Amino acid sequence: MLKTLTLSMILVVYSLGTAHAQNLSDALRLAKEPMGTGARSISMGGAAIASANDFSALDWNPAALTLMDFGEVNLSLLIRGHNSTASFLGNTSVQTLTNTDLASFGYASPIQTVRGHLAFGISYDRVQDYHTTYSFSAVNLNSSLLDTKRFVDNTGNRFGLSTADYRSFLDANNLAWALFLTHDVDSAHPNLTTPFGNGGLLQSGTVTEEGGMNALRFGGGIDVAENLAVGATVNVFFGNYNYRRVYSEKDVNNIFTAPNDTLPPDNFQSAQIIDTRSQSQAGFSLKLGLLASPNDHLRFGFTFETPEVFSVEDQFQRTGRTTFRDGSSHSSTDELTNPDVGSLNPIIVNNYTVTTPMKFGAGISFSLSGLTISGDADFSDLSQLRYSNEDVDLSDLNDSARQNLGAVLNWRFGAEYVIKPIGLILRAGFGLNPSPYKNDPSEYDTKNISAGVGILLSKSAIAEITYRRTNYRTYHILYNGESLSTNKDVSAIVNADDVIQNQVLVSFSFRF
Repeated sequence: MLKTLTLSMILVVYSLGTAHAQNLSDALRLAKEPMGTGARSISMGGAAIASANDFSALDWNPAALTLMDFGEVNLSLLIRGHNSTASFLGNTSVQTLTNTDLASFGYASPIQTVRGHLAFGISYDRVQDYHTTYSFSAVNLNSSLLDTKRFVDNTGNRFGLSTADYRSFLDANNLAWALFLTHDVDSAHPNLTTPFGNGGLLQSGTVTEEGGMNALRFGGGIDVAENLAVGATVNVFFGNYNYRRVYSEKDVNNIFTAPNDTLPPDNFQSAQIIDTRSQSQAGFSLKLGLLASPNDHLRFGFTFETPEVFSVEDQFQRTGRTTFRDGSSHSSTDELTNPDVGSLNPIIVNNYTVTTPMKFGAGISFSLSGLTISGDADFSDLSQLRYSNEDVDLSDLNDSARQNLGAVLNWRFGAEYVIKPIGLILRAGFGLNPSPYKNDPSEYDTKNISAGVGILLSKSAIAEITYRRTNYRTYHILYNGESLSTNKDVSAIVNADDVIQNQVLVSFSFRF
């Protein structure tokens, strides 16, 4: 019983010490510029702070709800394709992913008043779409994930266990050991070692991210003076994020085929390591807006959004499988483990809070003879991203945000032309979202080009279709850390991933 309790306590300490840590991307995923709401606004590049005139004003500027002289019910569907062209050690891999989601379901209506305007609305909107993917494949002559200290966890018999108990502990806790990717340990050699320090293995894999963030919005706008309106929207966010990486290393160069290669890992053939992560996300914010209309042709809009506060429950699990040239194979999901200690594939849970910085926005629009031209920008300082209330300390990420992230000014402009005789509306726009990382080159900025058409089906119904093309460059760190064999820092990086996203938004609105 005493040995069982001791090993159980060791497992707890081990799990907390080796949990797959969060990084800045987990917070930036929540803080990045939202997709935007409404076919009209998106097709005009998202330049809607001063030009929104339908239910989407709940998102862009709630004060603009006062421009509505009709009630509206809207339903929108989003079709999205993600295309990745990733470069790894000189080799290029192409990967695609498509998905279809409900983009919006909204209702907004004016309320009859003696003087001025009053309106309110409610909507369900897709705020973020997490569907992305990339793949990679190349022979790495310099390093191996299987030789990094972070993967092997070669801290040795630091608990002073007997050799037998230490092996039992490794059986239940150490993935590299259980998959026969390390040499044996004994009293003279208490630290784990591997033969993979020289590299030369084919590294390949696919990463897939899925899920999204949704918002339930409640808001209204009211005239507070002639040609001046204010409004507010309460945003309640909820969503999920799922990550899966299938990573493989294979001995395609027959490095481990010498005559004396008899015992694992010396007759190694391949290893597959699968990382999975799931998050549930919930949050809230308040958006305030002001709209000034000095005349029938010109409008100015201003918005302020409070910091968004998200509660995140994160679950991570790593599993693996190896094969050897003698025909043997080992899987972490099949290996027998010590029932007194726990599972070889523990689910590591970390609950934490992410707080995004406040955001300020301003816009202008001009309308004349059926033509509307609009432009706007919003500002936030992403160095103020913060983790808090975490189960496992993430304070180093707050330091990293201060050091590596900076202020971001996103800007957009768009145009719309209404051809009244045939009931046709033409729209186009452009937007730029700079990279939040300091000193990133311009190719890491996100660029959006959009266009759309609206067709009046009747006096009370309109169908709209919008196309938006998004492109940017990013990179991915497959692993980094200290080599077990050389004690030098090593890494493998997909140094360029050129992404193109094609989005089609189909919308139908009934006005009354």
